[in-house]
Amino acid sequence: MGEIPFEQSYAIKDLGNELEKLMRKIDGLNLPLYDENFALICELQIDMPQNKHEEEFIKRKTKDFLRNALDTHFLFALPKTDEILLFLGFDRNRYESRTYRNMLREVFCKLQREIRTLTSHFKLVAGVSSSIKGEFSFKKAYTEAHIAKEVGKRIYKEETLTFYDDLGIYKFLRFVDREDILKDESIRCIYEYDKKHNTNLLETLEAFMDNNGSIKKTAEKTFMHPNTIKYRLNKIKELAGEDILKDESKRFYYYLLTKAIRLILD
Repeated sequence: MGEIPFEQSYAIKDLGNELEKLMRKIDGLNLPLYDENFALICELQIDMPQNKHEEEFIKRKTKDFLRNALDTHFLFALPKTDEILLFLGFDRNRYESRTYRNMLREVFCKLQREIRTLTSHFKLVAGVSSSIKGEFSFKKAYTEAHIAKEVGKRIYKEETLTFYDDLGIYKFLRFVDREDILKDESIRCIYEYDKKHNTNLLETLEAFMDNNGSIKKTAEKTFMHPNTIKYRLNKIKELAGEDILKDESKRFYYYLLTKAIRLILD
């Protein structure tokens, strides 16, 4: 399959401003596709209000950078947003999972550096869909990339490139509601204690469960002394009760809650 010129466009203004209609129109265009296809969403986050001209300049620079860095793609700039949406394609004989991931990470890091040379007020976050094979759905690809971007923002809280395939359980936990999570009294007690005292007991609990209840492994992973982990676990038991750590029937439930609560933390 030959390359699709970056400038080849299907004008957004002709597709309408509503995303549902937009995606249906794109799907109806019967665009030539590669063997492996992905959606990539880049979002520029503004730390403080800026001059509109500077904003447009940074967006244009970002678009130009991506045009030069990626040679097989479709490009759509979503209307009325700070997002740039790309659909990337790879021929099967050129495609390898590690290759495309490494390439995208390299492009993302270079783009970050490029933006930092221009301004310190913009941050870049991005999400990548899973590989969409066969009958390609732009809506599905967009949705996955958007979920990856939004979850990445919540759980990493920094400039990051997040792959949908790496979300694991967060693919499902994105539906949780703050009120539903905090209905659990044990988790709410720890959450409120952390907020009041600027501590991170919930992170310690999550790490402890990630490491199958091993104090030694938890200490190694968190770069803390085992005695510090023991002290924090005792504080957690004091706040939430023994069951949160000892009741096997509830262990998985609390494990899910420690993951879910990361999506609602301020």
